[in-house]
Amino acid sequence: MEFKSKLLVVALAAAMPWVSAQAQSQADLQKEIAALRAQLQALQQKVESLNAKTEAPAASAAVAQQVNRLEQRLDLADDEAEKTGFKGMKINGTIEAGAGYDSQIGSNNFGASSGSTLDDKTYSGYGMVQITKETQGEGVDWTLRILPGANQENLVHEASISIPVADGHRVVGGVIPDYQGYEYVFPNANPTLGNQLISHNALYDLAGATQYQGLGMAHTLDGGKYAVKWMIGNVDPSIDTDNDTSSPNTYSNGTKDRSVALAYRGDWFINEFAYIGLSGLHGSVNRNFRIMALDGGYTHGDWQFNGQITAGWMRGAASNTDASGAQLDAEWTGLSALVGYKATPRLQLIARADYLANSKNGGGTYVITTPTQNTLTRTGDDAATGLGPVRASDGTIENAGEVDNGANLTRLTLGTNYQINSNAQWKVEYRIDQSSGHNFVDTNGVATRQRSRIGTALVLSF
Repeated sequence: MEFKSKLLVVALAAAMPWVSAQAQSQADLQKEIAALRAQLQALQQKVESLNAKTEAPAASAAVAQQVNRLEQRLDLADDEAEKTGFKGMKINGTIEAGAGYDSQIGSNNFGASSGSTLDDKTYSGYGMVQITKETQGEGVDWTLRILPGANQENLVHEASISIPVADGHRVVGGVIPDYQGYEYVFPNANPTLGNQLISHNALYDLAGATQYQGLGMAHTLDGGKYAVKWMIGNVDPSIDTDNDTSSPNTYSNGTKDRSVALAYRGDWFINEFAYIGLSGLHGSVNRNFRIMALDGGYTHGDWQFNGQITAGWMRGAASNTDASGAQLDAEWTGLSALVGYKATPRLQLIARADYLANSKNGGGTYVITTPTQNTLTRTGDDAATGLGPVRASDGTIENAGEVDNGANLTRLTLGTNYQINSNAQWKVEYRIDQSSGHNFVDTNGVATRQRSRIGTALVLSF
């Protein structure tokens, strides 16, 4: 019927008036939407009544006028939203309020953060705010993700643009998060697959990059069964310190050029439950490094399984030196596996195990470069991570100078994730880090093999 078709048009557009130049509260938006729906419901009832009465042309005309007026109001709201730039825009974010105890720090810590990680590779910030926008009719997408309160180099986590150039092919550029691994940066990123723990795995924290700044492309193939993306650009400029003395790219003021790398990832979505992904990062100019990772996942019913294998090399990043005093190359391999089970529709039990083999040349990874060779201190990289040269119970280096005297790291993490509602999760986690040497330092200044942490967090998202 004529009136029904018009009402369908109105119903599809009924959510648009809230996108306007004036800032409205969520309650106001809900009231306005509810009012429009009530009007449409009343009109629907009138239309149904008129359809049964063919002898009511005057009433039929009145209903048509009301429908037209509603359509005009929605069209005006739509035009206003497009003029002000709000059309196609979405704002969301997350904040994690948590508390934890660390056996190495020896204190109870309370605070709010972006929920990106418990420690190690930190993004700081008191929360995360993400703004996305899709340009209507052009398919151009852009994303700005910021961390209020973070220091300058970590304030912008992503600032990217994606432009379609052909069916299934897009040009991407800007600041992009690292491609590697099965874990998401923020804990609310993928609620449909269950969620990760409060902290990240050891490979995420210690053996991979954080973000890229460059230009590349993204490709979707075979109807979405395969996805490929790649980028060429700078990698982690905030930590782009010189550890490769062979690099000739030095400016007149003595500083080094930024590292340039090729980053790529390919995913095979086997079916709706399983995927396998291969990623890599190959850098040069300032730092020379190669990192490759294979990860995958299977989620079906109440069960979730994820795994990752990583191997990496970085020139001049190890603890040991050669005969001339130059730092040797760091090498590492790692494994991570996670299993999750939903005991109830809201409660998920999660267990994760990580192993990072880092014995070559006294230890060293992409994140932990040239671990300290002097007396072990609580503030050193090796004391915080359990990596670096293997140390005895008195904190001294064992078998100093030997090729394979670096410490290996094992992590075991147990936790729960309770979905309070669609916007809130309550997490509890217990984690044990075990080093093959006495590479941790406790609150009494004693070198120890183990570091334990327990924490809980309330993650709110919108």
